[in-house]
Amino acid sequence: MKKRVVIITTVIILVFTVVTVKFIAPDAQAFSRIVKEMGYDDVSEKPYEVVEITIPENFNAVYEKYNAMQKEGGYDLSKYRGKRCKRYTYLIPSRNARANILVYNGKIIGGDISGITLDGIMKPLIRG
Repeated sequence: MKKRVVIITTVIILVFTVVTVKFIAPDAQAFSRIVKEMGYDDVSEKPYEVVEITIPENFNAVYEKYNAMQKEGGYDLSKYRGKRCKRYTYLIPSRNARANILVYNGKIIGGDISGITLDGIMKPLIRG
């Protein structure tokens, strides 16, 4: 009887964990759809790269300016100072640009659309 209860409890916990991750934590394709919804139809479905980064504890002038841009999009990176997060990068060939999405614990905390040329665009990811 005890063995059966342990097995049933374990199965319930596993199912709950899978369902929670599936419905709460967005996946790489969901991030791509967010960029597509911003009007970039040819964004890659899969990320070009995924890297771990650390949001600096102390923002220098460049990071202050970048965070000001994040605030325009509805995000604020100052809440994540010193935290490690992932940056998902997607290519947008028609704009000669890329989309960077910053994710902490499965939640989008910021991002940008930036050109890959010196005179390219730089604008915030817009919170949906």
